[in-house]
Amino acid sequence: MTISDWKRAVYALLVLPGYLGGAKAQRGLARRWLGQAGESRPRFVAAFGPSAVAFLLALLLLYLVGRIATYGLFWSGSDPEGTWGGPTLVGAWIVHFFVALGMAVPIFLALRPLTRLQARLLS
Repeated sequence: MTISDWKRAVYALLVLPGYLGGAKAQRGLARRWLGQAGESRPRFVAAFGPSAVAFLLALLLLYLVGRIATYGLFWSGSDPEGTWGGPTLVGAWIVHFFVALGMAVPIFLALRPLTRLQARLLS
């Protein structure tokens, strides 16, 4: 997971709402987060499908990272004794971190071709 993977995830979160801004907003997002944008007319209809899938994947990634980072702080409904990695909170954090990491890596790998396809369709 590199910085460019995180930039792709941010782009995937912004690109679907960016449809409301039109072609200029789409090219601006691609230029800012992916480092590429063309000057030809974007194909919004063709790019909507990959954008929707990338948005959902990035939303899941954001949820995983946020949930693991705040486990036990704001989510007081569960007792660490009965969770994976219990009986301590540190053990639960470690186990849940590796479970989330196992889910985040495939999401990052799936975002790479999706964002490349989006950039190609939007340029």
